Amino acid sequence: MARPLPQQINCPNCGQPFNAILEQVLDMGRDPTAKERLLSGRVNSVACPHCGYRGVVGTPLFYHDPEKQLALAYIPMELNLAKEQRERLIGDMTQAVMRGMSEDSPKGYLLQPQVALTFQGIIDQVLEADGITRDMVEQERRKLEIINELATASVEDIDQLLAENADLIDITFLELLSATAQAASQQGQSREALRLLNLRTQLMETTEAGQQLKVQEDALREASQELQTLGDKLTRESFVNLLVEAADNPAKIDAFGMIGQGLLDYQTFQVLANQIDAEQDEARKQQLVDVREKLLAIAAEAEKQSRAVVERAVDTLRMLVGAPDIQAAIANNLERIDQTFLQILQANLEEARKSGNIEISSRLKEIRDEVLELVQAAAPPEIQFINDLLSAETLEDAQSILQDRRDILSEDVILVMDDLVDQLRQAGNEQAATRLEALRSDAAAIVG
Repeated sequence: MARPLPQQINCPNCGQPFNAILEQVLDMGRDPTAKERLLSGRVNSVACPHCGYRGVVGTPLFYHDPEKQLALAYIPMELNLAKEQRERLIGDMTQAVMRGMSEDSPKGYLLQPQVALTFQGIIDQVLEADGITRDMVEQERRKLEIINELATASVEDIDQLLAENADLIDITFLELLSATAQAASQQGQSREALRLLNLRTQLMETTEAGQQLKVQEDALREASQELQTLGDKLTRESFVNLLVEAADNPAKIDAFGMIGQGLLDYQTFQVLANQIDAEQDEARKQQLVDVREKLLAIAAEAEKQSRAVVERAVDTLRMLVGAPDIQAAIANNLERIDQTFLQILQANLEEARKSGNIEISSRLKEIRDEVLELVQAAAPPEIQFINDLLSAETLEDAQSILQDRRDILSEDVILVMDDLVDQLRQAGNEQAATRLEALRSDAAAIVG
C-alpha cells in the first residue's frame, strides 16, 4: 500500500467508528514531504469527529530514503502479529517501495530493513541518519521539561532546578524560555509567563550564555537603529561605511549581515574591496578582510536557504500533482503552502497553458483553487471578510457585503485594510488596491 488510503477505524477513546486516511509507506523518493510530516507528528494522526480525541493510530509503517539508502520498518506490538505475519507485511511494504524505483536503482539495502520497536524509535532512527543523535534529542526534551517545571516551581525549587541543570543553560535554553513564556501569555497564563520572563532576565545577567545572548541582542538593536537613521539615504556606500565603523565588533557585523541581507550583492562587496585596498594600516586591513569573509559566509548561507525554500516548494508541488486525493494532501501540508509555493504553482500553471498541456494545466488549476480555498478557510475571520470584498464581481457587490456584515467591522479591521492596500500597491495590483481603498473609506464611515 504505497499510497495513503481511507480506512474505517474505531476511536481509541469513545470506540465510535470513523474514516481516516492512513499511510503505511513513506517513500522520500516519491514524496519529499514524507520526512517532514513524520517528524512533525502528522503521519497517521487522526481526530475523532465524535469526541474530539486526537492521536496517532498504531499501524504498520515503512520509511524509505533512497538518498541515504535507509529502510525502516515498524510493526506495532499491539497488533499481536505472529513472526510470519510481521515478516510478510514488511515484505509487502518493501515490494511496494521497489515497484516505484527505477530498474538501475540500488535495492540491496531494502532486503534487510532496520526494524523499530516503537513509533518513536523510527523517528529516532530518521533523526540519527541526519546526524541528530538520541542524546541531542533527549537534551532538548529535558530543557523543555525543566522550563515547564520552572513555570510553576517555588522560589526554593527554582534555585535547586537551576543549580542541578546548569550544564543545560545555553543560548538555546534561553530562546526556548522566551518562546514558552510567549506561548503561556497567549494562552492566558499570565502568571506563568511573567515568572518565566523574570527568570530569563535573571539568567541573562548571571550566566555566560545570558551574557553572550545580551551581546547579540544589543548588537542587533544598535545595527537596526543605525540603518533606520539612514532612512532613504541608505546606499551601498553608506552601508559599507557602517560596516567599516563596526569592523572591531563581530556581533554587530553579524547583525548588519542579517538585517541587510538584501544589500549583500556584488556591488556592495566591490565597495568593500575598494575600502580594503585603500586601507594602509595592516591590522585594520585584516579586520576589513575578516568582515568581508564573514559577510560572504552570511550571503552564501542566505542563498542556500533561499534555494532550499524554492526546492521545498517544487517538491511540494510535485507531490501534490501526483497525490490521489488533492484536498487531503493539501490539508496535510498546509504549513508548506507559502508565497514561494504559490509563485512556483502560478509559474508552472502559466507554462502549462502556454505549451498547451491541458492535462497538467487542469491539474495545477485544481491544486491552485483548492489551496486558495483551504488557505482562506484557515485565515482569521477579518482576512476572510476582506478576501470576500476583493472577490466580489463589482464594487457595488462589495459594498453590499460591507453593509450586510458590518458587525465584523472594527478599528483593527480598518488597520488591516490599510496594510493590505499598501501591499497590493507594492505588488503592482493597482485595481485591487483602489477598490480596497474605497471600501476602507466606507468601512471607516460605518465604524465612525
